[in-house]
Amino acid sequence: MQSQPRPSGRTRMRVITNSFAVTRVPTVVLFQYDVISPTLKPDNPRRRSEIIDKMQLTNANIFPRRGMYDGKNIFYTIGYKVENMTIPVQLNKSDKTPYIVRLTNTTYIDSKCAFQPLTFFPSRFIDVHAYHYSTLNDMVSSNGRAYRQGGDQNQAAINALQLIVRQAANMRHGFPLQAKSFFTKDGAKELGGGLQAWRGYFQSVRPVLGRLLVNVDVTHSAVVKAGPLLDVAMEFCNFRDIRDLAALPTDPNPQRWLKLQRFLKGVLIKPGSQFAKWSKGRPIRALIPNAGGYEFHVNGQPTTVRQYFQQKYNFALRYSTVFGIQIGKDAVFPAEVCTITPGQLYKKKLSEDQTKSFVSLAVQKPHQRLGSIESAVSGDRQLLDYQQSDFLATAGMVISTRPLEVEGHVLTPPQVLFGGRQASPINNGAWNVMGRQFLTPKKIDKLMVLVCVDPSERQAVEYFTKALWHIAAGGAPYFHIANLQNMRKTLEEVHKMQPGFVLVILPASAAIPRRYIKFWSSVISGIPTQCVRKGKYDSGKGLDQYCNNVALKMHAKYGGINSVVYAPIMDKLMGTMIIGCDVSHPAPGVNNRPSFASMVASVDRFASYWTSAIELQKPRQEIIEAIGPMFQTLLNAFVAFPENQGRCPHTVIVYRDGVSEGEYETVAAAEYDQIKRVLQSKEITRNTKVVFIIVTKRHHTRFFPERGAGDRSGNCPPGFVVEDQIVHSAIPDYYLLSHSGIIGTSRPSHYIVLRNDAQMTQQQLQELSFNLCHSYAAATRSVSIPTPVYYADLLCGHADYHFSPDEVANLDDDSSTNTSNQDFNLEQWQTVFKRGRSQKSLYFL
Repeated sequence: MQSQPRPSGRTRMRVITNSFAVTRVPTVVLFQYDVISPTLKPDNPRRRSEIIDKMQLTNANIFPRRGMYDGKNIFYTIGYKVENMTIPVQLNKSDKTPYIVRLTNTTYIDSKCAFQPLTFFPSRFIDVHAYHYSTLNDMVSSNGRAYRQGGDQNQAAINALQLIVRQAANMRHGFPLQAKSFFTKDGAKELGGGLQAWRGYFQSVRPVLGRLLVNVDVTHSAVVKAGPLLDVAMEFCNFRDIRDLAALPTDPNPQRWLKLQRFLKGVLIKPGSQFAKWSKGRPIRALIPNAGGYEFHVNGQPTTVRQYFQQKYNFALRYSTVFGIQIGKDAVFPAEVCTITPGQLYKKKLSEDQTKSFVSLAVQKPHQRLGSIESAVSGDRQLLDYQQSDFLATAGMVISTRPLEVEGHVLTPPQVLFGGRQASPINNGAWNVMGRQFLTPKKIDKLMVLVCVDPSERQAVEYFTKALWHIAAGGAPYFHIANLQNMRKTLEEVHKMQPGFVLVILPASAAIPRRYIKFWSSVISGIPTQCVRKGKYDSGKGLDQYCNNVALKMHAKYGGINSVVYAPIMDKLMGTMIIGCDVSHPAPGVNNRPSFASMVASVDRFASYWTSAIELQKPRQEIIEAIGPMFQTLLNAFVAFPENQGRCPHTVIVYRDGVSEGEYETVAAAEYDQIKRVLQSKEITRNTKVVFIIVTKRHHTRFFPERGAGDRSGNCPPGFVVEDQIVHSAIPDYYLLSHSGIIGTSRPSHYIVLRNDAQMTQQQLQELSFNLCHSYAAATRSVSIPTPVYYADLLCGHADYHFSPDEVANLDDDSSTNTSNQDFNLEQWQTVFKRGRSQKSLYFL
């Protein structure tokens, strides 16, 4: 699907991107080696890097110029080679046994950036690996050879270029050699609780059509505050008196002590130099209460940490009853002698207040973001080191310091039709529903308002519901007062009354009651619910718009149709089934909870009626294992829908979310093939065409219009598309910015067309995708991804409500000993999950 002449009516627009051209690829040979060190644990890249650094420093005759290391198993020398060898490395004089590093020649990359097997080089190289020959010229050409035939080898070449670009900056700023981003403390913002927000920069080498680019973007991360460990612990606990910290392990409320343990575990610390001569920090393994009184043996004699520090270092502990930290297997240091090393990224969940502070730093207007990027690339401080990097200079690689300009075009928005086929004008991606009628109204019978707030809020609740119920096409509601301390009994009472719809008024923070309500709705009763919380329904300002948004959700959940989208491309959708797919995973490090795989499909011409299917699978499994049976369920619903008169779709368009670039082909092959097998199993569906599209927002490409050329937020207008110049060299793809910017820099969605049996043109797919961003039932503005993808994502989130809080706790306990996905007992979860109702409406909105 090659780029085609742009049709008339599309407005051209020239923008700046955050990509920089590689004007010269490496001009020297890069030699690649496998690094094997049997004495190292694979999960300790920090120690591995220290060992490789020491290996080069102590063997300058072998390594005349510093090589590049990926922190794992690959090492490169630039412009020179070394023979296969085994090198002992002693990090510290006190080490009894040296680390053993074995270097094994595997391949080299020549001056054309060709990825070559060692059989092409002099025969003195041994342990040759049989790699296929391919070049970066193939990767950036449009024939697709590299992507389809030489994926692993070409990725290895790109990985080498990534290291050349990143190593100098990562080393300078103290981040892992292979890290995609580094961060600086300049302009750091306090988040409270021992955390700061730091701004950083992401770098990635990308082969695109006709050239190589370096994508540079601003990024942000929460960072553990550096400094005295006691100060950070006091800030985390919000203590002012050190005695409170000493008493924490014996506090009647153990949660605060457990939270501090979770916060500090794994954090790198260094004791004062008089106590330990560490070059780098080491991770906290555990917290030890009353560190001064902790007993251990020295030369067979018992002693305490307090006595040891007094006798060996002549150091009297000031806070001996405060906790200490365990390093390694048995070393214990008092917290007061330890300092947290700088630049440690915090990967755990932030509090609500911390999140708000973090977002306030992360939000940058387009011209501010572009300015930050340009300053990092070519400013006085040279944060990215493109002009100063020894690695780039030695390799002969040159990167332009001017951001790339590209041309795109702006699509015409569709019409949004309400009752009476009345169209609402779209202005900058938004439309007004005031005074409009639902397209297919459905009156909500027996509307109950379940009040879960204090009785003093009754007046505000009544004012809100009065403003809402006539919009929601419902009769006068009746009220029921909930008992937050016994939600089970409350919901049993509600069930007996058999309301048609339940509007739930919640306090500002009510996660557990909300879970009980959604579980009751999804599994027990099948009665749709809509939750609103304090701070929203009583905000005063903007109440009309909030009521409209809630009414849209309620009406869609009850089975009504709010509006439909119309544009010429929609005329071609008669007999077309549009599907959204997604997979959501448990939190990082959690192996005892399943992943959810969801599918949502349209069954009518205007993509306004939807059906859905969801399944559980092993944690972090990306391929939808049961996509065949799930698709069969959706196909049956399509055939049964009256408009289709028993006919199967002539085209199935699949939008698949949540797939990383390295998994494109694997996921597409597995899931596309299952869908095709279902279609080919029936005579009447054998001619159905399938279009399979990956949709992703997990990328760093941004577009910056000239000052005055963007929308009110300074972003490109909704409908802006780029389909060439920076797109993939071998796969049809495009970037579409479908929503209006509100704050910060808008992120376009990236569409990758992996299968196109229907031979739809790029323009048709772009227009369809843009139109589908206007059909989200609960919004009055276009959204950032097509509605079926949005729905699939919401459905994955809603699936968790098929388990009550008690069931989740029991299942977690049953799986608590699991240490890997292989040990996970999926059947236990599936048994509980499948006994719930199968909801086909938009309950997940």
